[in-house]
Amino acid sequence: AQLPPMELLAEASQHTNIEDMIIDEAACTVYLKDPAMSLDVGAVAKGYATEQVALQLEAQGVTSLLLSVGGNVRAIGEKPAPDSAGDRRWVIGIQNPDKSSPQSELMQVQISDLAVVSSGSYERYYTVNGVRYSHIIDPETLMPAAYYSDVTIIAPDSGLSDVLSTAAFIKPLEESRRFIEALDGVEAVWVLPDGSIEYSDGFKDYLKAA
Repeated sequence: AQLPPMELLAEASQHTNIEDMIIDEAACTVYLKDPAMSLDVGAVAKGYATEQVALQLEAQGVTSLLLSVGGNVRAIGEKPAPDSAGDRRWVIGIQNPDKSSPQSELMQVQISDLAVVSSGSYERYYTVNGVRYSHIIDPETLMPAAYYSDVTIIAPDSGLSDVLSTAAFIKPLEESRRFIEALDGVEAVWVLPDGSIEYSDGFKDYLKAA
């Protein structure tokens, strides 16, 4: 593994103008005006697909189901039966980004009719000269974002949650916090590289008591 030269990254960054992407909804086509441009839907495709499946199942009358698609969870309704405390919310574990820890889950949240989506630097990466480089690129530096090891979003829409988890991941903490807290019905938790944890104003309302 090796790092691409910065001059190649700088050249590639000149071909990221969203105005060069022409969407024709009637024809179901996407046209890229810039021939050097390509489209990567990794930050939204899985979340969007999960949401579309959930919506179709709900339209067919499904009222209780949990979809789990690799870091992307979408709940339809509540659990069919309550737990011993009478709670019917789904319990979702948020993975610990510290793979060396014996604790596989960082925390658990309880949800119904919501999505829980995580973006992190601990699953997809490669190592060069002892330094780990993840797959989430900061458009300002053209290098992998290094503000967090994990950002998890709770929101009603799985596709939106997928987008927001990536967007929040590439912003410094205070900017990321302002971005998330300006959105209705959206909560986030940020896990910093030193293991410290920051929460949006309403996130702790979803935390399951230890």
